[in-house]
Amino acid sequence: MRAVIIALSCLAASFSLPILANGQSQISDPRVRDQLFWNELYGAGGTSLYCAKAFTGQGGGGLLSISPIYSSKQLKSALRCITDRQCSIMNPRYAYMTADLHNLYPALTRAEQLRRKAQFGLLDASEQSTFADIGCDLKSRFKVLEPRDAAKGNIARAIFYMHIEYGLPIVGDVRMYKQWHRTDPPDAEENARNEKIGSLQGTRNRFIDDPDLVEQLITD
Repeated sequence: MRAVIIALSCLAASFSLPILANGQSQISDPRVRDQLFWNELYGAGGTSLYCAKAFTGQGGGGLLSISPIYSSKQLKSALRCITDRQCSIMNPRYAYMTADLHNLYPALTRAEQLRRKAQFGLLDASEQSTFADIGCDLKSRFKVLEPRDAAKGNIARAIFYMHIEYGLPIVGDVRMYKQWHRTDPPDAEENARNEKIGSLQGTRNRFIDDPDLVEQLITD
C-alpha cells in the first residue's frame, strides 16, 4: 500500500522572487465576510468544493458551510495564539486573514466538519470514499484528507496564496501541493472566482493569474 503522505511540521517554503504582498485590507468583520461570500461571490449559486454538489441560493438551503482551506486551527497554530481575541491582539492582520475570500470555499457541512480535524495528504488508491453514500469523492483516514482530483489545484493555490500574502508556513508536503497545482490547473470557474474576489477585496491570487509562479516556490 502507498503510505500516507503527511508532514507533521510546517515546511518553510519560500519564494525566489522579490515579494510585494500584504494580503487584503478591506474585509475584517466576519458578518461582512459572510454576506459578501454568499450574496456576492456565490449569489448566483455554485458548486461545493469537496463534493462537487451544485447549489443555488445562500448556503444551499442550509446544507453548506464556509470552509477555510488554510484552516482556523492551522492559522492559530502558525500565529501561536488560542482564541480569536488573543490572535487579533497579537497580530492586527488576523481578522483580515480569516476574512480573506481567496481562502474560503463553499463545502457541504459534513465535509467541512471533517476538514477541521484533518490535514491534506494522499491516501492509498484502494481507500474508499468517506461520503460514498452521497456520491462524494472525498477520502479521509487518521486525520488525513484527500480531496477529489478536480479540487486539488484549487486547494494548493489557496494555500500558496495564504503563504505568500501573509507569510504563513505551508502545512504539509509542498511538493505534493505543487503536483496538485500542475495536474489540476486553473479552469474557467476558478478564474472567474479570482476576478470576482479581486473586485470585492482588492487582491487577486497570483498563482491563478500566472500558474508558472508556483514553480518558483522553493521546497527544500
